[in-house]
Amino acid sequence: MTNTDKFSSSQSYEELAELVKRHESVIKTLKSTLTFQQNKTREILYSIPLGLLVVNDQQRIEALNKLVEEFFGYQTEELVSQKISVLFPELLAMEVNPKPVQVLGKRKSGETFPAEIFVNEYDAQLNFVHIQDITERHRLNQLRQDFVAMVSHDLRTPLTSIRGFLTMVDEGGYGPISPAGHRAVERAQSSADLLISLVVDLLDAEKIESGDFEPEFQETTCGMVVDRAMYAITSSASSADVTVEKDVTNDVFWADEERIVQVIVNLAGNAIKFAPPGSVVTISAGLEGAGVVFRVRDRGPGIPKHLQAAIFERYKQLNQPAETKKRGFGLGLAICKALVEKHNGSIWVQSEEGKGSTFCFSVPLLDEKFRTAQR
Repeated sequence: MTNTDKFSSSQSYEELAELVKRHESVIKTLKSTLTFQQNKTREILYSIPLGLLVVNDQQRIEALNKLVEEFFGYQTEELVSQKISVLFPELLAMEVNPKPVQVLGKRKSGETFPAEIFVNEYDAQLNFVHIQDITERHRLNQLRQDFVAMVSHDLRTPLTSIRGFLTMVDEGGYGPISPAGHRAVERAQSSADLLISLVVDLLDAEKIESGDFEPEFQETTCGMVVDRAMYAITSSASSADVTVEKDVTNDVFWADEERIVQVIVNLAGNAIKFAPPGSVVTISAGLEGAGVVFRVRDRGPGIPKHLQAAIFERYKQLNQPAETKKRGFGLGLAICKALVEKHNGSIWVQSEEGKGSTFCFSVPLLDEKFRTAQR
């Protein structure tokens, strides 16, 4: 071997060693980055305010976070490799479903509790299962249901009886009364009507929120529902010195007629409350595009633009000038919104301060397949 060959060989070895050294540095950096990312991912996943299970395609638990330990009373090593039926006896398999599913969880002590789970697919072999203990939610729901039952049974019946008694007194059923007496009875009747209205609204709101209400679809017309609504508000319009007019086509659509009438009555009732004496409230309805649109227009004080979305929230009432403020409980428009949305429709308001308001809602026409199914 020549000196030149020896020098070349030595140089190659040095270059190779340097190359290996650089590769080892790159590998070390990659390992460090990967470890950091894994730790960061684990930290994020395990610190979320929900229980987390990692379940494989054999329905066995591979990993869990601290909240799962707290919910069920197990240590991690007691659950890893166990079937998910240990925690959820009613479930044989975790099916991917981004929507929450309510199930019964079982603690190590044998105690059961209501839980809500979200199952998301991580890859072909693993699913992430997020768990929420909803015991407190169930307790609050039960309290609400008990309250509504109390309102229904302990208030509605006696209020209706009181209202009937006041009507008999006003009509002279218990002897003649003075003009001052008539005015006092009218005020009492108004208060009774207000409380009865609140009871009905509370019951409707509870029925809708609990999911117990589903529309009973039938064929009806714009003219039919508007005429029924106008008949229902005749008395209140007369008392408020407000004229109610209609501009309605007779287009046919499918809906829960009673509930659509309820929405119109509510919107028109609000319009009458805030309409100046001697003014006109207009109810219009007709086919527009793929549905029917109803509008109730008043000449009242109007609604500020930044508050128009909020009026459809529960118990939300706007501050009105003292001379126009009317009594209410803030449930009516929220119920209207829920009923319209049950029809896959939408509701909105068009208003300008000082120029009145127009409340609108649309209800889509339903196709023949749906009509056939309803029949």
